[in-house]
Amino acid sequence: MIDRLKDNLDDFPDLVAFIEGIEFFQKEAISKLKAKVRLFDGSILWVREIWYNNRLEAYSYYWLRSDETLIMGWDNAPHHKSVETYPHHKHIKDSVEPSTQTNLHAVLSFIQDFFK
Repeated sequence: MIDRLKDNLDDFPDLVAFIEGIEFFQKEAISKLKAKVRLFDGSILWVREIWYNNRLEAYSYYWLRSDETLIMGWDNAPHHKSVETYPHHKHIKDSVEPSTQTNLHAVLSFIQDFFK
């Protein structure tokens, strides 16, 4: 699981500055990962993933400015049923929008494209 995180981050060497912290828990078929990733511009990407039998079941990726205010957040918590891509959605300011970024690699690709 931690190797999977590092593999994803290694795909974006110009974006990711370093990992500030990792919490990892595994019990039987369930794995939980939390990580704080510092990006090259000083912003932060909070990563939370829950895996069951090697399948990503729940995630949240929150991209924050250095002052920890929200830039954008992606998750699949099942609480926005009206969103077209339910349960996948993203938070931008005070709105909730559909999201096709449903894993860490896709989120990092989106952020990288943002800076181009």
